[in-house]
Amino acid sequence: MHPRDELKPIARKDWPALRDLFKKDWPKHEIGYNTIQNYINWVAIDPKIKSLEVLGLNDNWRENGTFIVVDRFHLYMHSLDDSGDSLKRALLLLDWDYSYMIVSAQESKRPVIQEVLRMCDVDVLWEVESSMKYELPVEECLKLELNLPEGLHLKKLGVEHAVIANQVWPWRHEGSEYFMKRLAAWNISIGLFNESDEMLAWSFVWPTGAIGPLEVAKAHLRKGYGTLIAKAIAKEVAKNGMNCYGTIVSGNDASVAMFVKLGFERVEDTYYVRTRAKKLVEYDH
Repeated sequence: MHPRDELKPIARKDWPALRDLFKKDWPKHEIGYNTIQNYINWVAIDPKIKSLEVLGLNDNWRENGTFIVVDRFHLYMHSLDDSGDSLKRALLLLDWDYSYMIVSAQESKRPVIQEVLRMCDVDVLWEVESSMKYELPVEECLKLELNLPEGLHLKKLGVEHAVIANQVWPWRHEGSEYFMKRLAAWNISIGLFNESDEMLAWSFVWPTGAIGPLEVAKAHLRKGYGTLIAKAIAKEVAKNGMNCYGTIVSGNDASVAMFVKLGFERVEDTYYVRTRAKKLVEYDH
């Protein structure tokens, strides 16, 4: 860390310029692009979002494309600096007394993040060793054929559906219900329902632009509903001009097989880690 380094908020008026830096080598940096676009969208919906900052190192984000989004306890980060130096210096300035979940960081930055956690004596609650990003280009998403069985219909999810989805999400945690509610209300989301309006399957879109959680109700497994909802969310994402991609934890062979069958290809890996708080905090697990 340099003595004069400072972690500074990037003004909202500059977020479009920050976003556009990630058009370079498209779609290599689409997660960075889509993350900033997500928060441009969200502050248009709610200009007073609590506990949200987009931070850069000093005022050099135009040169290195390095940012950290702090959204409550979630951290989203991206950088065009291949050396990782600017991201490392920025991360060293965070207050690691708090518990954070680092979401979909570039796999190439994993060593940098791990080094910072060691330097700051941060304990890790859990770490995803391999999170594989599978992607289908926008033009291929639009070609997907979607035929619903009789009696079933699709519709956008509401906050009431987010509550149900969170209850069965294997990765649920303190604060995740509100997270899911925002995804349902503010982002693309879709559910598969029967004539009784029972939710059979569902999918959201994360702030990173990745689809998920994509799940099927336990009572309705092995009916092909996962494939139906994957096609449906892919087409919705594509209508907004985005490639469709999701991250799959290594070992989830069923999800890999489903995505591969639909034409998705593994393009890169991303990194997730949750840190332990060093004091009493609002979100700690």
